[in-house]
Amino acid sequence: MKLLKWAMGVAALAGVGVLLAWAFIESREELARERLRDLPVKEPPRVSRAGGDIVLTLDRETQVRIGLKAQPLAGVALNPEVVAYGRLEEDPAESFTLRAPVAGTLRRPAADAWPRLGDRLQQGRVIGAIDPRLSPVDRVDLAARRLTAQADASAAGALLEAARASYERYKRLNAEGKNVADKVLQASEADVKVQEARWKAATETVRLIEESLAATEAPAGQAGPILLTAASEGEVIDILAKPGEAIESGQAILRVARFDRLLARVDIPAGQTIQGPASGARIVPLGYADRPLHGRRVMTGPAVDPKTQGQAFVFQVACEGLHLRPGLAVTAYIALPGEPEKGVVVPRAAVVQLAGRDWVYVRISEEQFSRQMIATTRPAGDGWFVSAGLAPGNQVVVSGAQTLLSEELKSQIQIGEEAERKD
Repeated sequence: MKLLKWAMGVAALAGVGVLLAWAFIESREELARERLRDLPVKEPPRVSRAGGDIVLTLDRETQVRIGLKAQPLAGVALNPEVVAYGRLEEDPAESFTLRAPVAGTLRRPAADAWPRLGDRLQQGRVIGAIDPRLSPVDRVDLAARRLTAQADASAAGALLEAARASYERYKRLNAEGKNVADKVLQASEADVKVQEARWKAATETVRLIEESLAATEAPAGQAGPILLTAASEGEVIDILAKPGEAIESGQAILRVARFDRLLARVDIPAGQTIQGPASGARIVPLGYADRPLHGRRVMTGPAVDPKTQGQAFVFQVACEGLHLRPGLAVTAYIALPGEPEKGVVVPRAAVVQLAGRDWVYVRISEEQFSRQMIATTRPAGDGWFVSAGLAPGNQVVVSGAQTLLSEELKSQIQIGEEAERKD
């Protein structure tokens, strides 16, 4: 009986030992499995190098998932250009200052309120009136000013007729087999509008002076107020007098300007010169790199800027719906005579930035893309003109380029972490 109890105790101790050994082994295996689960999932390497270029490999399924699209580059030829820098300025031909034709008291219009800053005035709108206050000397001065204004109106009318005649001639030559370029015709049409605005302003000045003289020549107590009207359409940019104030003859009342056409005054870098005609330029306002404007040369700068020491040019720019204002910085690409330079236009959507530089991803096979650096210094159309490193027909990624850059950087981080674990 004692032998049986002893055997049963030994068996029980052996069973407990087996259970403890199994539990220990199982806990170690579970710990190993947890460590495996904590390890990062290894993905096939996506980044490699080929001839010094970084190559990213993505399978077709991943490309579809991220919405990747590529398009071939078209070859273009761009005329040689010189880059100039400057600012937009107000065009004097598109602005006017309303001045008092006679001394007197300023009155508000009968129906409308007095103009405020930013108001848009239509040509011919009655702005206000003046109750005249003229001395004999003022009347003599007003008569002299009438003669001068009539001479200015006659000269403006002659210039307008000449501009119209030139426009009609260019229009006829343009219709007869493009003997005159479209740009020349457009410039002539713009000149007609400028001369027409000057003629209207001059005739309006004559009208105001004649009304003033008629008011002073009326019998006592019958002289009426002299109406003030807008000589041309524009935006009120300055208010220099208000109703109820006593004003003197020639005193400024309002300043009105139009900003749909501005001047770009630019200077080329010091030491560079432009020989020959420079009739036009591509004007790129700051913040509008995707909207280059055409600039028509108005004149060569009358003087060299003492700070830049560069040759100056003035271009007229039609703003084409952009809300631009004087003072905005611009970059001008002035066309030069010479053989056109060949290259491609890279769409803006294809450009990504890394380390302060611009890059594009070029498809080199169905599943491989190479990141290449480009220079984005010459805007052209809806992109950048590139003359080196890319060729017509190269396919660049235009949708998903930023995702490719993220995948590339992520792969590089994973490679770095694996190297640290090995150390």
